[in-house]
Amino acid sequence: MDLGKANVRVEGDTIFLSTKRCAAFFGVTSKTLLEWRRAGCPQADRGWWVPEEVYRWRVGLESGASEGESNWQGVKLRAEAEYRAAKAAQEEIHLEVLRGKFIPSDQVKEAWADRLTACRVNMFSWIHTLPPFLEGLARVELERVLEEEVRALWEAYSQDGPFTPTVAGKDCGERT
Repeated sequence: MDLGKANVRVEGDTIFLSTKRCAAFFGVTSKTLLEWRRAGCPQADRGWWVPEEVYRWRVGLESGASEGESNWQGVKLRAEAEYRAAKAAQEEIHLEVLRGKFIPSDQVKEAWADRLTACRVNMFSWIHTLPPFLEGLARVELERVLEEEVRALWEAYSQDGPFTPTVAGKDCGERT
């Protein structure tokens, strides 16, 4: 199920979810959510729901309580607690972004494209650079030259950086 950016909308302090997103939020199908609407569940607009209102409706329905003030105070307290928890989770993600734990995908794609380009250029350069080195060499010497070239290529490809954290004591190019 694709739950892209267009499935959430924020206006002021109110969060609106699309039918798909709201159904996923409550762990039900879109069809179930539409059945809830027919049963009296509030819907903000065609295809849009306010999860806080849906939650209040569900809690009132499940508790079997009337719309008395004490029931709504409990619902309000629970909803506010859940809202604060969601806001705290959102701020945690924002903090992780500021700490650099998350990297924009465009930067990662560009860095890996650069590495693949360098790898391709180096491999195709072997066509012109290796024959003079390999001419007349014995098998053992050929293997040594090729291993040096492959290791040099591997080193260029697997350079350390923000997208490739180092693993202590591990060389992926070593034979086992």
